[in-house]
Amino acid sequence: MKGSIFRALETLVLHHRDASYWDSLLNKHTPTGRCYVVVNDYPDAELYAMVTDICEELQLTLDEVLALFGRHLFAHLMHHYEVVVSRFAHFEALILNINNVIHKEVNKLDHGANLPTMRCMMIRSGHIEIHYNSPRKLCILAEGLIYGAGEHFDMAVKITHPQCQHRGAESCILNVYYTRLEDDG
Repeated sequence: MKGSIFRALETLVLHHRDASYWDSLLNKHTPTGRCYVVVNDYPDAELYAMVTDICEELQLTLDEVLALFGRHLFAHLMHHYEVVVSRFAHFEALILNINNVIHKEVNKLDHGANLPTMRCMMIRSGHIEIHYNSPRKLCILAEGLIYGAGEHFDMAVKITHPQCQHRGAESCILNVYYTRLEDDG
């Protein structure tokens, strides 16, 4: 897992707890002196162990923490990869181009990033079907990223997940339904 993901997790932890809790996660789940460098690779097991600990600390389920982290991660990535995301004027264009544009650009910036395969198809206006496949099986994190993108583009998003790698499927199917949020003024 790239260091940028761990740095995003750190900012999420600091938002909900404090630096001493982050330090305790590092002490418990990483080699002595671990400092995450954005472009370096680190063992996935470190992230999984930290997320499990965060679940206990926040008294949330794994899915709740992964979804929360996904939303947070979108904002974090927007800040660091704004040049990539700013190419897309609306939510639909961003989602439809995850695999062919976004992930290609991320690979250029972070060589060797181990990204999921996400085949996105427009079913009709307001509905995109995504076929998600990853050995990491972080589909709930992907859902959180999609919700984060919806928030960025002022879209109401609902996702159904009828097929999942965690339930033995070869890939997940995410049905993303979206509409523009109404202005309150």
